[in-house]
Amino acid sequence: MNLRHSLSLTVSSVTLVLKVLIYTTVLFLIAFSLFMAITEPIIESFGEDFDLIAEIEEDLGALAGQSEGGPLKAFVESNSDDIVRAAVLYVLLFVLIRFGVAFSLIPTAFVLYNKMSTGFNAGFINSTVATGGKAALYALTYTAITVPADIVILVIGYFLTSFLGSAIGVAGLAVAILLTFALGAFRLAMTARWAPEMIAENLKFRRSASGFFNNFDWSYVKEIFPSMLMMLIFVSGIIVTTAVSTFGIIPIVVLPLAFVWYTAISAVGYFNFKKRKYYIDERVIDPQNRF
Repeated sequence: MNLRHSLSLTVSSVTLVLKVLIYTTVLFLIAFSLFMAITEPIIESFGEDFDLIAEIEEDLGALAGQSEGGPLKAFVESNSDDIVRAAVLYVLLFVLIRFGVAFSLIPTAFVLYNKMSTGFNAGFINSTVATGGKAALYALTYTAITVPADIVILVIGYFLTSFLGSAIGVAGLAVAILLTFALGAFRLAMTARWAPEMIAENLKFRRSASGFFNNFDWSYVKEIFPSMLMMLIFVSGIIVTTAVSTFGIIPIVVLPLAFVWYTAISAVGYFNFKKRKYYIDERVIDPQNRF
């Protein structure tokens, strides 16, 4: 029920998907500009005659004991402070991107809530203005919680892939990837209730945070976990199979669609969790009737 209705809600929200696409495009263009600004001084310090590939090969040979090391090793040693500074700035840039993405969760949830509860399209820009304060506080907290959790999941996924892949081959890789997706879906499901609850109950940020952390309910996680897992598998499959052949165009479109789909899963799950009726297009869905 959750998967089917969240898909219907996402497909019927094409305008919202397009606006999220514009938002994320602007966000990533800004991030790319900052990335280049951080990287350019390091590239310039290499010099015009510096062959990066050749120097990497030479330094890899040094690691294998075939040579004493090349200019790349000397460059890293002589510019270690600048490289560390750039690494810190890369981490901050990554956190900034995550903050920007999380910031748009609340306006998106606001649009979907109004559409589901009244059939009215509130508009993404109007929703952003109306929820800006809550969205900023939510994004700060959400980013602080989820970035470390996602890093832990990636590390676990890496070790699972290494261990199972070497132990049982291709089948092990498939199992490791599926387990990693399951961990990611579990994390998404655990943090999903906060946004729709804040909007649906018209809560201030502090009260919504207190309610989410102090009254955590596993039944909501159980409600949406299968949908989150299917979303991750489906979206990842499309991105992997189309990234090269379409020069990244399909992934650029799919990611905002996945973002709205994630928010729709969260919102539909919340209405089902609370046993409240809601609109999907012109249909009225009664959670009391699961089929």
